[in-house]
Amino acid sequence: MNIKSVSQLRSLLLEMETTLGLVELSPTERDVLYAINEVSAGVVRMARSDAIRSHPLAAAIPQATYHRALKSLVQRGLVQHAPDTKAGAYIVTRNMGEAGSV
Repeated sequence: MNIKSVSQLRSLLLEMETTLGLVELSPTERDVLYAINEVSAGVVRMARSDAIRSHPLAAAIPQATYHRALKSLVQRGLVQHAPDTKAGAYIVTRNMGEAGSV
């Protein structure tokens, strides 16, 4: 692995994020969103807050910043509180795969 390979991967990621409309999110919001997608499981794609926080993409984010990013993702409709659960569980909304859905 060399820096050229990493730069090519980063360019590809930027292109994909642009296509999905994710460039409108802050880097922290994107990291939290990616962490939620990584740890979500089941038919409804539910993710527990503790699992999200322990994911490498979200673990180093300060607590207050993490909560602001999560709140923003909920307000944007990208994730929502999981139904029939206590606080601390989130689900990925269906519009995640649609281009420009942010």
